[in-house]
Amino acid sequence: MKTHKNEKGSVRRLPTLRRRLIVYLAIPAAIILAVIWLTETFFLGALHRSVKTGEMRKAAGEIVAADAGELDRKAESLGTKYNLCVSVYDMRRGGEVIANWHSTVNPFCFIHGFVSDSLAFDMYEKTGPEGDYVRTVKIRGDLGDREGRETADGGESILTAKSSGGRLVVLNAHLSPLSTTVTTLRIMTAIISAVLVAGVALIAYFLPKRVSEPLGKMRDEAGKLAVGNYDVSFERGNSKETAELADALNIAAHELSETDRMRRDLIANVSHDLRTPLTLISGYADVMRDIPGEMNSENMDIIVDETNMLTHLVNDMLDASKLTEGAVKIERAPFSLTEALAETVSRYSKLKGAEGFDITLDADRDATVAADRTRILQILYNLLNNAVNYTGDDKKVFVRQTVTGSVCRVEITDTGDGIPEEDLPFIWDRYFKSREFHKRTKEGTGLGLSIVKNLLMLHGAPFGVISEKGKGSTFWFELPLAESEETL
Repeated sequence: MKTHKNEKGSVRRLPTLRRRLIVYLAIPAAIILAVIWLTETFFLGALHRSVKTGEMRKAAGEIVAADAGELDRKAESLGTKYNLCVSVYDMRRGGEVIANWHSTVNPFCFIHGFVSDSLAFDMYEKTGPEGDYVRTVKIRGDLGDREGRETADGGESILTAKSSGGRLVVLNAHLSPLSTTVTTLRIMTAIISAVLVAGVALIAYFLPKRVSEPLGKMRDEAGKLAVGNYDVSFERGNSKETAELADALNIAAHELSETDRMRRDLIANVSHDLRTPLTLISGYADVMRDIPGEMNSENMDIIVDETNMLTHLVNDMLDASKLTEGAVKIERAPFSLTEALAETVSRYSKLKGAEGFDITLDADRDATVAADRTRILQILYNLLNNAVNYTGDDKKVFVRQTVTGSVCRVEITDTGDGIPEEDLPFIWDRYFKSREFHKRTKEGTGLGLSIVKNLLMLHGAPFGVISEKGKGSTFWFELPLAESEETL
């Protein structure tokens, strides 16, 4: 039996699958046997009496409705079929007997042995001109039968009468004691019980093995997964449930493998990107401390630039974490997207102008959108930074804004090598960077485009990339114009 710790930390013993199956199978089997036993012990007599009474009512109805020419045949056939004594009286002619049938299997025939000639009038008085009457009589064993034989238990005798159209039908049936029948049923119940117990035992022995075997293999594979071995395969087993579980676990293993790969890539990327600026900062600081005359603005600028690089890397990781956790909220408000573009391009041009980068903005008109200005600026910065990192040797980046109908579209184009077709589906993923680039200006955490994607998705804004190998890339997104501007 397995153990399991609950929320309070105490150990709770868990039953095995075989034990659970035995319990689940034994409960319905026990209920079935209990119902059979109760039925044969307490309800068999009443059920037998009810069935016989129903047969007699049906026979009485058919006989009382029969034609005069068929009356004898009907009384004989139904009396034989249901073991009944039958007498039919014509009450319009003083209770004359017009049909008769005696069942030889009835040892206590009230109609033909124990009841006086006034039976017809007694029954007719109880049924009325149109009605019926049923009476059950308990027979004492010391009365014996018509021929004087004594019986230990006389059983019961049912007397049924039905009148209609001046005709009276009186039926009598004997219900023999059911002790022999009950004994037989109890023997059958014992046999059924033995078969059920054996069946439950066999099922409990073989079924858990078929069910638990694939589960056991899944447990072993899951154990490998828990220690970081993602090269696992979960077998689908022989049932729909185990197959679905195996498929889900295989997908989870694949996703964990991908996550682990991206984690390792992230650690490698972050380690590289943090090591370089930290090495430069440490090196220049040592030089400025130890060598006279090196305490100058040029060295200080390098330290500041590398510190800014570290800040950028840390901020990217924090933003990506917040977006993953859903902690970033969008606060929409109307603002001029054209002014935001001009401001971002101007600042970035000043930052990169000294390095020879040429960033131009082409806006067809002033456009006001309803969006989160801070987040849109973050999107523009990441896209511009991506374009500057990957543009061609001419160091040109083009920013274009166009308004069509009620939609404002922004495109940021570089003149670099473009994105390989096989990489296009993955460029928006976290940590992804094309392995074709090795320059430091093209290094980073691989979070920039992922941040852009998540922020645009929060805005509900369409976005995408157009790229061809050797012809640069164009990243674009669209925002709806503010309502006030749409009406112009």
